[in-house]
Amino acid sequence: MSEDANKSANEQLLIHLEPRWERQNWCNWLSCSEAELEHAVTYVGHDPDNVRRFLRQARC
Repeated sequence: MSEDANKSANEQLLIHLEPRWERQNWCNWLSCSEAELEHAVTYVGHDPDNVRRFLRQARC
């Protein structure tokens, strides 16, 4: 059984930094480095919309 099957629907919508493959997928989807992603998640939390906004503002 897949690890993803054990996650609730709400949990699947959050950015997780572990395992590494998931962190790398988020970096690809958000076009950012791992350091940028980790900083954004630390600052605004695990919500993808908040992280996307944070990264967009940081680049302006």
